[in-house]
Amino acid sequence: MVRPDSLAPGIVLTGKKHHLRYLLMGLVCLLVVGLVDTMGFFRGMDFYAYDLFFRLRGTQTTTEDILIVAIDEKTLGKLGPWPIPRRHYAHFLDQTDRASGILGDIILAEPAAGDSLLEKAMARFPRLVLPAYVDSGCHLILPAPSMGNPALGHVHTEPGMDGVVRDIFHTLFLDGKRLPSISSALIDIISGNPRVRADQFRTNGGDCLGSIIQEDGRGINYYGSAGIFPRLSFSDILENKYPPAFFEGKILVLGVTAAGIDQNHLTSFTQNRDRMPGVEIQATVLNNLLDGSHIRTICMGGKWTGIVLVFILSALGFSRLGSVRALAGWTVFLIVFTIMDFLLLNWFHFWMPPVAFWVVLTIALVSAHVLKLETMGQKLFQAQKDWETSFDSITDAIIILDRAGHPVLINRSAENGAAKAIERYMKDKDRSFLGDIPVQIYAKDLNRHFEVQAFPRLDENNLSAGSVLVVRDITESTHLKQEQVMLQSQLIQSQKMEAIGTLAGGIAHDFNNILSAIMGYTQLAAALIPEEKKVQKKLQEVLKACSRAANLVTQILGFSRRTDQKRLSFMVRPIVKEILQLLKATLPPTIEMKADVTGAERVTGDPGQIYQVILNLCTNAYQAMGEGPGQIKIIVESIDVDSKKLGPHLELAPGKYVKISVADTGSGIPEDIKSRVFEPYFTTKAKHTGTGLGLATTHGIVKRHGGSIRFESRKNEGTCFHVYLPQAKKKEAGQPHMPDAKGKKAHGRLLLVDDRQELLDTGRKLLENQGYEVEVKKCPEQALDRFRSTPDMFDAVITDLHMKKMTGITLAKKLLSVRQDIPIILCTGYHDGFTREHAMAAGVSAVVKKPFSIQELSGTIQTAMEKK
Repeated sequence: MVRPDSLAPGIVLTGKKHHLRYLLMGLVCLLVVGLVDTMGFFRGMDFYAYDLFFRLRGTQTTTEDILIVAIDEKTLGKLGPWPIPRRHYAHFLDQTDRASGILGDIILAEPAAGDSLLEKAMARFPRLVLPAYVDSGCHLILPAPSMGNPALGHVHTEPGMDGVVRDIFHTLFLDGKRLPSISSALIDIISGNPRVRADQFRTNGGDCLGSIIQEDGRGINYYGSAGIFPRLSFSDILENKYPPAFFEGKILVLGVTAAGIDQNHLTSFTQNRDRMPGVEIQATVLNNLLDGSHIRTICMGGKWTGIVLVFILSALGFSRLGSVRALAGWTVFLIVFTIMDFLLLNWFHFWMPPVAFWVVLTIALVSAHVLKLETMGQKLFQAQKDWETSFDSITDAIIILDRAGHPVLINRSAENGAAKAIERYMKDKDRSFLGDIPVQIYAKDLNRHFEVQAFPRLDENNLSAGSVLVVRDITESTHLKQEQVMLQSQLIQSQKMEAIGTLAGGIAHDFNNILSAIMGYTQLAAALIPEEKKVQKKLQEVLKACSRAANLVTQILGFSRRTDQKRLSFMVRPIVKEILQLLKATLPPTIEMKADVTGAERVTGDPGQIYQVILNLCTNAYQAMGEGPGQIKIIVESIDVDSKKLGPHLELAPGKYVKISVADTGSGIPEDIKSRVFEPYFTTKAKHTGTGLGLATTHGIVKRHGGSIRFESRKNEGTCFHVYLPQAKKKEAGQPHMPDAKGKKAHGRLLLVDDRQELLDTGRKLLENQGYEVEVKKCPEQALDRFRSTPDMFDAVITDLHMKKMTGITLAKKLLSVRQDIPIILCTGYHDGFTREHAMAAGVSAVVKKPFSIQELSGTIQTAMEKK
């Protein structure tokens, strides 16, 4: 192996010849830019900048002397379909004879009835110009001979390659005869200059034109989008809605604006890419001629003089700056030039296409950068020594191999064992392991982890000259990654638990509203049926199921949000019997249910959550056995746990516990997933058949009750889950009971507010059965208006929390502002401590959680009224 000290530095020749070379390169680039610009490749970008400047400039004020007379939908509705009779044009000329001039932007090429009247009207009003145009066959289209010999002007505009009209040539020479634009022709008539008439062009008999020459080209200075000029309806003028004096000193531009009329030769695009009627474009051109605001474009000679100066000055400037400053200077110059170009167009109506300037400016920047790169080559000689020092200062081991794979050069870091480790590894492995992807190896003798990445070395013929190995000691990072994997696993578990909370909170409100409607209608049905009827017991079972469903939502919320649940002492045996009764009615007869619950074991906690724990374990047991024959056995017993009996999986304090075991005869849990059975969303069921929340919920409930859960499973023998819960020390409040649907009579007049009709219907009837007088409102705003009209009529208000347009808390604040002593009961399908605190701070008397029994609600109402 060789140290880098023996490497000989190369020699870089310098001189002034490269400056001349770059000057010649710059001139060649200018010639190429000129050729590309002449061929029109920059024209599209120039057009885009031109249109952008117009949009940035915004709308400008037009002269008040130009009015557009529009043949619009209103005119066609009154005068009939297009084309309208010519006599109306004659009447129009008589009505507007005080106007300074009229520009007619309507092609009247075919003879029609009424032409004689129009001819006489034009004789009385000589300041009218009619349009002529050259069709696609190079034929000149003139007004009909039956209208006499009117003054003429062409209506041709000059659309660009993108269809946008930006220029107009005010003079056409057709076979040597001059034809002005219709706008300049009208200006000539108003100024008293000789006019061009139709008879001057009727001598060719409609033959194809031999030559067409365009002169006096000018850019159109648009004042805004379509509609910038004031418009008068043609029909309104005929109906004498404007007095003749109104047109005194005005220039009228007559044209068609109605949709659906084929006037495409008169309709073009503006800078906003919006179609603008030809009559409005002609009005714009006319306005340009009157105020001299047409756009003037820089000549070719001036443009290229400026381009050459910009290239020379910018190239000299960039060559004296560093790369970052040169780039900043290029950016500033580009912005300043663009702003200047915009100001020239906006203030002086002068257009200088910017793209060629942008290109040469960029070429100057690149040329100066290349010049600096070559100048930097002069410093490489000294940089050789710096490289040698840097090569040895790299903390990663660098090993340079020849074509045969033998080390030829190493740095100082490679001498610390990395080179020998790589050499031993390459003896045992094929050299093909050195690819583009880093390879990790472990050196047992050094107890170190290395990451090796190979980079190819190429000679001047682009052939392989060996490779460069970069060897990095990743021992510390490997240990850190292992710790990160463990932390990430814990983080994912936490995120899954939070996802459960988001899901539960989203469905709690709507689900409890549904349960409220079910309980309401069930209580109504129970009130209508005598107690001795058998169906009464069925209805009570429905109410129990609703309460259990509501408890389930509360349990899920408690599991995911870690909220406190109500705790009381209760016996486990009744819960197990109720679950057995439920499962026997729902599971197939092939599943045998057994239970050993003869004792009187008691635990402290939430009965509904313990019900859910046992039910989840039984459900999992059934699903593990499928439709085949099997057995589920539930055993409840009391045990003493001391320090000697504590296993590695039982995180319990010594004491008395109730052990609940649920065993099945299924296929057992595979070894590879035993560690994941309590993970949220983990399931082995088919897609769309399981959520993976059952055992996760069970695990969370048991942990919050101060207990522990473990399981035993063997392949093809079944699984048994064991739940350990602290045994209750003393007897507390009894089992929760379902309230009777019938209670003692109450009194008072109530206002019930809810945006769900089914809850209003059941709530009103149940409250009326209790003895209340109830008035219901579906809209909180209507309820507020009703209360404001008669605030003393009601003894209490019952409102839902979440309603359209207004929440229950907001409604409560507004009701209390009307009457401070009104009792308000807030009903909600999902609430937490923050909701209750917020409601109480707003003045709410009580908060009742849905679903609730009518006795619970009635008792809350009576308590709230007594407090007030």
